[in-house]
Amino acid sequence: MTPESLIATLGSMRQAGSVFGVLFSKGTEEIFSDLAYAPERVDAMVAVVDDIIAYFNQENRNPEILSFCYDGGNLLLVLSRNHRLIILHHHADEVDFIAKAAGTFLKDYFTGEAVQQWAESKEEKAPQKGNRKKGNTSEKSPKRKRPIDPTAPITPVRP
Repeated sequence: MTPESLIATLGSMRQAGSVFGVLFSKGTEEIFSDLAYAPERVDAMVAVVDDIIAYFNQENRNPEILSFCYDGGNLLLVLSRNHRLIILHHHADEVDFIAKAAGTFLKDYFTGEAVQQWAESKEEKAPQKGNRKKGNTSEKSPKRKRPIDPTAPITPVRP
C-alpha cells in the first residue's frame, strides 16, 4: 500500500460514524496519525494502551478488538499481526460499524503488503537481461551432445 493510499484510506475512516481520531502503528513505529492532541498526550495514551496489551499478553489472552468508554468519547483498539489501530469516536452504539470498517482496512493493508512482498521476490528471482551466456545449458537437465558428423549413427539420449 502506497503512503498516499494509506493516508487516503485512514483519512476517510474519519467519515465512518463519529470518528474523531485515528492512530495506526506497527510495534512502536507510528505509521499514521491524525489525532488532534499534543504529542505528549498521544504518548500518554499509547503508554496506557501498551499497558492494556501487556496485561492481556500476561494472561495469555490475545484479543483482536477491545473497546473502552472514557470521559469524552470511546476508544476502539484493533490488534493484528503486531499492528494496532486505535480509533477514537463519540457514539458507543457505532462501535460495531467502526470495528467492521477497521477490520476491512487491515485486511486490505495486509493483502497489499503480501502482494508487495510477492512482487519483490519475483523481481529478485527474475533473470537479468544480458546475464545469460550463449550456449549455456540448464544445470537441471544437461543434454548430451549429438555427433556433429551427419553420417555417424544417432544414439538415443537417455536420462
